[in-house]
Amino acid sequence: MSAPRISVVLPILVPTPFLRSMTRFCIETLRLHADQPFQLIVVEAQENWFDPAHHDLGLAVLYPDSYLNFSPKKGSVKEFNAGANLAEGEFILSFGNDVFMPPHWDTELLRCFKDRPDCGVASLSAFERGAIIGPPEPIDMIVEGHYSPIMMFRSGDRMDEAYRKIYCDSDFIMRVYERGQRSYRSCRAHAHHFLRMTTDSVNPAEHRVDLAHDERLFYQRWGKSPLAIFGTLRAGGYIFGREHESFLRPIQLHYDPNVAA
Repeated sequence: MSAPRISVVLPILVPTPFLRSMTRFCIETLRLHADQPFQLIVVEAQENWFDPAHHDLGLAVLYPDSYLNFSPKKGSVKEFNAGANLAEGEFILSFGNDVFMPPHWDTELLRCFKDRPDCGVASLSAFERGAIIGPPEPIDMIVEGHYSPIMMFRSGDRMDEAYRKIYCDSDFIMRVYERGQRSYRSCRAHAHHFLRMTTDSVNPAEHRVDLAHDERLFYQRWGKSPLAIFGTLRAGGYIFGREHESFLRPIQLHYDPNVAA
């Protein structure tokens, strides 16, 4: 039996030559490192650099199977959901153009669902600037954990459009847990993530406003949750016997909780 088909939804905003080159490499590695064919849905904001109807993209692997354009932009959550509405696969992969997928990425993500019937979200380990998410070397295991730059889930799910672009992934994880499922991360494969390549270079002032909005909404909605996953999302760790620390530890907020929205 063939593996379930995956639909990859890739929202992009690429006004600079560097961001366009990064996106080309992202898509090329995604295609070349997959074990099975998949549907690539590119959702581009403001411009049409990756629209095959307007540009010769060169390499065949760069051509999306479906393309959407929003000019003016609608916000990445709404743009992602619009792309997800075109998905033909059983699973949807949400990730960014600053993520470079390893060989067999699709097989490893699908194994999380195969091995764990309660899997609601699957992700991979990753190398970032100054950090490793997962083990330093591949290990043949999966763990209960998340990694928001790479999230695969069943195609009926969507991001909550009450968010603009940042905390929608953490909210998604919380909703998955509240319905009795879990998030798993493979330790067998590591992606590379460049971190904030678009938000640091394209209107960072707007990003700070969006971040404060989404952060406030997330903590208003989930701030009283007793779940371990919330403690992990909030504080980055959860220790047996000291679970309370994950809910009490001071954290950096990008909004003033004493000032009404």
